[in-house]
Formats: sequence, structure tokens, C-alpha cells
Amino acid sequence: MFKIFRRRRDDELAPIDAEITAFGEALARHTLVPERHAADADLLADYARALDAYEQAKRAFVGDRDREDAADVMQALDEGRHALACVDARMAGRPVPPRRPLCFFDPRHGASADRVSWTPEGGAARIVDVCAADAVRLADGMPPIMTSRHPSPSQRPPARPSAPRAPQRPHRGPGPFKTCPLGVRKTQQAQGTGDREIQLPHREPRAPLVLVVRLHSGPRNTVELMEAGKARVLLKSKQRSRVVEPLPVSGDRHVHVRIESRGAWTAWLQPLDTVPTVHDHIASRGSFVFHYSGGPAIVHMSHADRGGYSLTALTPDFERGPQVLSGKDESYADGHLPGPAFLHVEAQGTWKIRIYPNPA
Repeated sequence: MFKIFRRRRDDELAPIDAEITAFGEALARHTLVPERHAADADLLADYARALDAYEQAKRAFVGDRDREDAADVMQALDEGRHALACVDARMAGRPVPPRRPLCFFDPRHGASADRVSWTPEGGAARIVDVCAADAVRLADGMPPIMTSRHPSPSQRPPARPSAPRAPQRPHRGPGPFKTCPLGVRKTQQAQGTGDREIQLPHREPRAPLVLVVRLHSGPRNTVELMEAGKARVLLKSKQRSRVVEPLPVSGDRHVHVRIESRGAWTAWLQPLDTVPTVHDHIASRGSFVFHYSGGPAIVHMSHADRGGYSLTALTPDFERGPQVLSGKDESYADGHLPGPAFLHVEAQGTWKIRIYPNPA
């Protein structure tokens, strides 16, 4: 029986695996040479978006059990294909193509072809983007195509009209610190290519913030934070491509950052209310900031690459507080959290954190 289910799972996931491979091959065959377009920040940003989407699709695919689990993979591939289409348009001197959202009812239906009015059972009418097939079905008074494992109430047999509607999987947007959050002022964002010094203004000089720098390509990456005329190195690596650095309360009106990279990069200042809150587990790569809102707990951190790693509690002013745990290379470490806190992860590679309540 286990072999039957595994074979069914493999049959469902094989086409998606093939789509990931095909998109990777399209990126490898592309004629773009970033060094020849160093002055075109928009072109390089689209190319970096395509590369990021490919990596996200590969990561999201790991551990998927069926096509429903792989919905986020399809969303990442759609993002990557649109980014690559923008690259082609910019290189040819054409306007970039408009972004068509995926079908509202299931991203595996592909890009939307129409916007229609739809009224969910027991809800209010709303305008949604749908694929061509669902647009026709809704126009004919039929329910949309449901390709998930759970049919909607309108598709169940009449003998069971009162069966509750199965909950839909929530839409998963970009992960934390992947893109600049909504509401951040344009002046607190920057993007470019190559070496540059930037100054990002505080919205409120007496409020702590999080500095995020994403380096999209290039064989060398260095990020330095200039403080009182001195440079503090936040990143100097060929592998790491992201900085997430807590900025304490300061009277300075600007955050001064020096970036050295041969590729494209983006940077922004992120307010604390956009930092993710973690209740029991989280996984990522490189530096990170998150908020733990629970009571006393044991925290377990595993690290899957070479290099050091640590977890540090931050004070209310976002200064470095007590170190919760630390380790080196491929290993794990445990620590104790006395209660709610903002926490700063410093790591070279991929890591996972699990938090276990400890009332005692």
C-alpha cells in the first residue's frame, strides 16, 4: 500500500519537477551577461528576480507530497517566468509585459485570463482573476474547476448537502525579508548594481529598525554599516546573499551603508511590526530577526553548513542582549528563553529553530 501511494505521489509531482528543470535550463541558456548591462538596474533586478524565483521553487519543492502541496512552487515558477519575460523585453527595447496573476481558484490552472464577479457560499460578491476555463464555467452558472483533494459543497452529491466546506490552504506570499514590505517609504529603499554608498533616512530617529540588504548575484559580496565614522562589517562572503541587521535606537537621522558587489542589490529599512512572530518553529538561511511572544521555553537550533551561528536576545532598544545559544559548523545547540523577546540569528548557512514551552 505504501508503494502505491508513493508511486501516485511521484506521478503527481513528476510534471512539476520537470517544470522546475525546464525553467532552470531556460536560465542557463539565456544570453544575458550581467557585466555588460551594469548600468541597467531594472534589467538586472528582473534577472535577479528570475534567479531568486528558481531557487525558491527548488526549496519549496523539497518535501512536497502531492500537487496541492506544490502550489507555492507553481507560484514561484510563474514569478520567475514573468521576470525572465521582462528581461527579454528590456533587452529588445520593448515595454515589459503586464503581470497576470494566477487563477484565484487554483494557481495550477495557470495565468488568469479574465476578471469576473464571484460570490462564495454564504459570502459577499467579489471580483477575482480566473483562468479561461473557470471564466466560462462561472458564466454558465457552474462552479469553478476544483483540482484540490477537497471538493466544494456545490460539487458534492445532493445526498450530502449539509457537509461543511473543506478549508482551503492559505495563500503563501513571499517569505520574511524577501521583498520590501508595503508601507515603507521610497526614500527608505534603494537598489542598484556594483559598489555604492547609500544613506537611508529614519522615519522616526528614536525608533529601532531592521536593515535588510539582498545581493542578487556576483562572486563577491560585502556590506558595511558606517557608525561614527567607522565601518562595521555585516557581510563579507561569496555564499551569503542577505543581511538582516537590527538597528538600535539612535539619534542619527540616516543609516549609512557601504555595499560592494558586482551584481544587483536591493536594500531597505523595515519597521518592527513587519518582523515575523514565531510560536514554535522557523527555518531560513543566513542572518534573521524574529519575535517570540510566548512564555519560558527551550529553544533548539540546528545548523547545516560550515561557519559559526548564534541566537541573541535584543533589548527593548534593540541593543544586543544575552546570547541564548551558539555553535559552529554542522551541529546543534540548545538554549533557554525566559519569555517574549526579539531575537537575532547570525549564521553562515541554513538553519532550523524549534521552540518548546517550558513552564518550569
